[in-house]
Amino acid sequence: MSVELVCLSEILGEPVRRPATTPWERSVEEVGFAFPSDYREFVDRYGCVRINGELSVAVPTLRSYDGGAVVGFPGFVSRTTEGLAAELAADEDCPYPVHPEPGGLLSWGSNLNADQFFWLTEGDDPDAWPVVAFYRSLEEWDRFDGGFAAFLLAVVDGTYAYADEVAPPGADEPLLRCQGDWNWVE
Repeated sequence: MSVELVCLSEILGEPVRRPATTPWERSVEEVGFAFPSDYREFVDRYGCVRINGELSVAVPTLRSYDGGAVVGFPGFVSRTTEGLAAELAADEDCPYPVHPEPGGLLSWGSNLNADQFFWLTEGDDPDAWPVVAFYRSLEEWDRFDGGFAAFLLAVVDGTYAYADEVAPPGADEPLLRCQGDWNWVE
């Protein structure tokens, strides 16, 4: 487990329920890439979550994100190739290519302000993919040169410049709330 994930786990605590193991070994065959290891470890520990009642971390599921028939890893990728994240990333003001273009944006989350969070899939090593955020209300893009876990840690510990935009601390919301999805086991 990365140092960032260890620190993040200390802040977030134990998961409410234990998620089932996601079949990560199928992702290369189904969508052509492996997911970053810190993201896989986070999903295997927490599953689909919302942080501070605001930042939703998407996971591959057996339910579609848009009510359609595409599920699993292809359904996860469809968050980028269809819907709001796709519209945003395809906008002429977007400074990055969009997946499946080489080095393109790949969506992994959003918040209640309709801000979008992506990996910038530069290079062959998913563990080196930086995080890119689009802040809708600010109409600006921000590149965070750390990975998924480093980004989440910087958000929850307040060291990221846009932490209050991403997931402002809420008095009525727990730091982490698990959302049910297909991969929970009892």
